[in-house]
Amino acid sequence: ARQAIEQSDSRRHAELPVTSSRLYQHLIFVATLYLILLTVGSGGYILIEGWHWADSVYMTVITISTVGFGEIRPLSSIGRVFTGGLIVLGVSTTAYAISTLADVIVAGEFRSLIWRKRMQNRIDKMSGHFIVCGYGRVGEQVVNELLANKVSLVVIEILATLGPELEDLGVIPVEGNATDDAALLRAGIERASGICCCLPNDSDNVYVALTARALSPELTIISRANSFESERKLKIAGVDHVINPYVTSGRRMARQLIHPNILEFMDVIMHRDEVDILIEDIGVSELSSLRDQTIAETEVRKRLGANILAVRRPDGETFVNPGVEFSLRAGDTLIALGTPEQLDLLATEAEDRKNQS
Repeated sequence: ARQAIEQSDSRRHAELPVTSSRLYQHLIFVATLYLILLTVGSGGYILIEGWHWADSVYMTVITISTVGFGEIRPLSSIGRVFTGGLIVLGVSTTAYAISTLADVIVAGEFRSLIWRKRMQNRIDKMSGHFIVCGYGRVGEQVVNELLANKVSLVVIEILATLGPELEDLGVIPVEGNATDDAALLRAGIERASGICCCLPNDSDNVYVALTARALSPELTIISRANSFESERKLKIAGVDHVINPYVTSGRRMARQLIHPNILEFMDVIMHRDEVDILIEDIGVSELSSLRDQTIAETEVRKRLGANILAVRRPDGETFVNPGVEFSLRAGDTLIALGTPEQLDLLATEAEDRKNQS
């Protein structure tokens, strides 16, 4: 039931594409033309020939459709002239209808082809970007947060109608099923830094993770999971981090009750648009002047104003609130707190190209 709600919710943004809208407009216009011809033709036979309305309607239909049936009754000279004019108008209307509908369909397909080609050209030039699979409720929040952090982003979404909306947000959309290898390759999976699997079906997320890991072994993979059983399967499939939105939201609500001030503070510092204090992860490279120095020797707090909250070693071991005698090494990841300017200075000294402005 939850998956059904998620799938239906992912369609709530869908609108008629431009081509479909124009097609309906032309269909209504053509139908109106035929209705006018039917009305004028039937009225003409009633006035000119004095026929019953049923005979008049029938004669009008076989005349404008040019099916080749004979006259149901002998026509007067004026009636023949009227019938000839009706035939010309019927053929002209039919020709207009066919040409107009063909133009709308062909032109719409051509525009769609050009649009997809333009999007693909942009993706082909990207590197180090992030990919989000699925633009449902979870996917939408992931996209909004990534956009707030000003990162390059590609979204794979099966609903073609969401393409223009995603493009308006500054996202490059890829129409297709994320479980297909072709869709992942079009999204530039081999050059991406990370992928977030937000599909409502856990089995689909497992399949995407397996494919993504095979196509890009060094890729960071994050996936949602709807059940505890799926979490283990996703880990086996190669997912680095599994997030159950129901567990996460439940824990968040409980902590909000117990420690409201702490969570409100964390919310403040994690949203870039609200304050000038941020938390960033910054890598220490081989070329960094910080390597093989203690935190006291680096004088990061004194010189730059940034605070090192934790250090994560390449093997995954994390040291929270490291002391001043803690020695930094190449490959370490610093979890630092500071203003954007302070963190930029720290990233420069750490030689972390990813976080430098």
